[in-house]
Amino acid sequence: MKMRFYFVLAGFLLFAASVNAQTDTKQQQLEEMRKIKKQMQDEQKTIQQQQEWNNQSSQQEIKKLNQENQQKNFEIQTSKQEAQTARQEAQKAKIELENKKIELAVTQVKIDSAKKLLASTEAMLQTSEMTVKRTAEALLHQEDSVKLLNEESKLQSLKLKNEEVELDKQKIKNRLSYIVIVMALGLALVLGALFVTRQKSIRILGEKNRIIAEEKKRSDDLLLNILPEEVMNELKAHGKTQARNYHKATVLFADIKDFTTISEQLTPDELIEALDAYFERFDKVIEKYNIEKIKTIGDAYVCAGGIPTKDEDNPQLVVQAAVDFVREIENLRRERTKVGKAAFDFRIGIHTGNLIAGVIGIRKFAYDIWGDTVNMAARMQQAGEPNKVNISGATYEIVKDKFSCVYRGKHEVKNKGETDMYFVEKAILN
Repeated sequence: MKMRFYFVLAGFLLFAASVNAQTDTKQQQLEEMRKIKKQMQDEQKTIQQQQEWNNQSSQQEIKKLNQENQQKNFEIQTSKQEAQTARQEAQKAKIELENKKIELAVTQVKIDSAKKLLASTEAMLQTSEMTVKRTAEALLHQEDSVKLLNEESKLQSLKLKNEEVELDKQKIKNRLSYIVIVMALGLALVLGALFVTRQKSIRILGEKNRIIAEEKKRSDDLLLNILPEEVMNELKAHGKTQARNYHKATVLFADIKDFTTISEQLTPDELIEALDAYFERFDKVIEKYNIEKIKTIGDAYVCAGGIPTKDEDNPQLVVQAAVDFVREIENLRRERTKVGKAAFDFRIGIHTGNLIAGVIGIRKFAYDIWGDTVNMAARMQQAGEPNKVNISGATYEIVKDKFSCVYRGKHEVKNKGETDMYFVEKAILN
């Protein structure tokens, strides 16, 4: 019995220990679950805070972008205002040119008045010379008369003493000498005054002629910056010009790649400085090959060979100028990159054919070109690649013996269909 009781008691104790162990385990599990729940709550709170911070950062970025857009809009507005100012300054320059023309007309009137005064002075001088001549003749006549009187006096007054006769003769001679001296002094004063007046008029006229010549040269220089010399002379002679047809002219278009994107990164002053640097080099190149600059439109540079003076070699000259353009573009890239300035890449296109050139209108003269050749040259530029010279098949057929070219195949051209194109590599040395 005792053994059974001990076994029962032992079993009971084991059961109680087992229950107690399970209770402790559950208590521990519950505690761990509470810790996990708290950790989850902390992580959820951290995630919420991170989301709030991300939202705030996004709002700040949006605000910053809005501010940058406002700044860019302000810069664009400023550029428009500066362009308006430039147009106003050009208008002022025109008004000043008109004023110079009016001043030139007034100066011409003054010159005409000076010429009339000079003619009047010369007439007075001639009159004075005639008066002096007549006075001399009168003196000679008076001397003859006095001699005759003396001879008659000698014949009629034989009784008078020789001394009285000589005295009378001396008195007469003294009187005549006095008259002659007085008249000579008066004549000298008149001639001196006329000489001084004439010299002064000549100096004034010479100075006015010099001023007129300087103003004329300045006016001609201004016109030569706008029009070719041949067209300027025709315009000055007839007041208008006649547009001319050219059966063989070559047009070059050069345009900056991604100009809009680049211009947004530069201030207006930086943009103008960069364009001026490149276009100044281009101007020097075309002057070397006697190529006519037509215009610049924003970032586009347009010139043509074979106008206004016809030149059968104009395709070779224009292509050589384009090759020089590429060399100058590469030189400028090295120079400007060293000093931290913006550098550009240009697409260059060339086409040869018929065109019309001339001046249209009666105000704000501008020498321009029209025709399908101009459009084709623009298409060659659009279909080109940065810092390469893209020429049409028509131009290639003319210059293929002078330049090494790479055939690009046929490319689609707006309103023209497929057209042969070539890249110019270099000139062929003879």
